[in-house]
Amino acid sequence: INAEYMGEHKDALIDRIRESADSFEHIYTISIHNVRTNILQQIREERRNDSKLFLGNNKLMMLGLGRDEEATLKPNLYKLSKFLTGMSGIFMTNLSKKEVKEYFAGVGEQVFARTGQVATTKLVLNSGPLPQFPHSMFEHLNKLGLPIKLDKGVIVLLQETTVCDIGDTLSAEAASLLKLFGMMTVEFRVELTAHWHNGVAKKISSASAAGKKDEADE
Repeated sequence: INAEYMGEHKDALIDRIRESADSFEHIYTISIHNVRTNILQQIREERRNDSKLFLGNNKLMMLGLGRDEEATLKPNLYKLSKFLTGMSGIFMTNLSKKEVKEYFAGVGEQVFARTGQVATTKLVLNSGPLPQFPHSMFEHLNKLGLPIKLDKGVIVLLQETTVCDIGDTLSAEAASLLKLFGMMTVEFRVELTAHWHNGVAKKISSASAAGKKDEADE
């Protein structure tokens, strides 16, 4: 996969989308949840020989595909443009539909939540020693809001502390503490949202992406 990132000259992104379309039988729009660059890099390496992934400004990607019937790059390809919302991308490939669904079903991975995300788990720390942290981390943990003291070189939590509850919007401190305590609470995943092949554009439902039913005509 050759990934086109934000910051690339707008004309270059549009041109590469248009130039690449003739080389691939299938074109998908995708939605990326809890983006992590290292996993996208892994996808790029694994699929570099049979696919191409474009990430960037949604409006520019829409222009690459064509935003309406008059401007469409290929018959009905413009119908995929409306699925380029939020953190989205275009995936062009010669893999079969089954291979694509199976591949993206397998790239999901638990990752650490970030500031501003909604907590999906509750983290309560019991009072007592925190032997997993060296005494050199005392100041850092204190700045994160933990009520602690040093006892003979061991960091001790003075009272039971709720870092976050389900549904909370994570502060920078809470997100840092979740990471320090090794709690991966969100999932990186790629959702197939629409598919074009041989002049036919279709929306892909969540169930269809999981292989449970057919795509719906657009």
